[in-house]
Amino acid sequence: MPEKNTASEEWARLKPDTVIAVGELSRKLEGASENREELIDAYLYAKRLLAESMRAYVRMGLPERCEEFHMRRAEIKEELQRQYKGKLPDAYLAVPYKSRVNEELFCLLHQRVGEEVPGSLLRTVTADSVHTERRIRELRELGFPIASSESEGIDFYRLVSSDPDFSMIPSIIKNVAHKRKYREMPEEELARILGCHP
Repeated sequence: MPEKNTASEEWARLKPDTVIAVGELSRKLEGASENREELIDAYLYAKRLLAESMRAYVRMGLPERCEEFHMRRAEIKEELQRQYKGKLPDAYLAVPYKSRVNEELFCLLHQRVGEEVPGSLLRTVTADSVHTERRIRELRELGFPIASSESEGIDFYRLVSSDPDFSMIPSIIKNVAHKRKYREMPEEELARILGCHP
């Protein structure tokens, strides 16, 4: 299997075509082309290339491995084990949401911890607004305090602290157990141990 291109290699590959596509779109706009299809095609092509190249450009500013993300996940795992080892099946003591997209979004937010980050910047990494919302929700489920706000139609996200909220641990366990269809322990018994309703 060929090695995946790095963000800088992707940027170098995409940039020349993006410059050409944007130039072509600019010419079509300036000429107020009577051919609507040509203008729309030029726009769609430039939009796609811009999205791909800017995604690579933003990812160039991220480390290959976000150590803070992995360290905080390890802390969550340690606390899961401390509270529930021997009381619950090991399969339920897993820490979910370890995808590269989760890591990149956390890293972008962590680089500006305490500051508002435009949602549009986060969507540049995921290339999808629904995907971004879902991954942010997953980070919140892990206990990362991520605030959201809106101003003049622009949405913002802010990582309040990189310290996870361990009070979310019962929810993490319930989510893992649900995904595993409660094979290792029935839902009612799990709820009794966690001290919550199924």
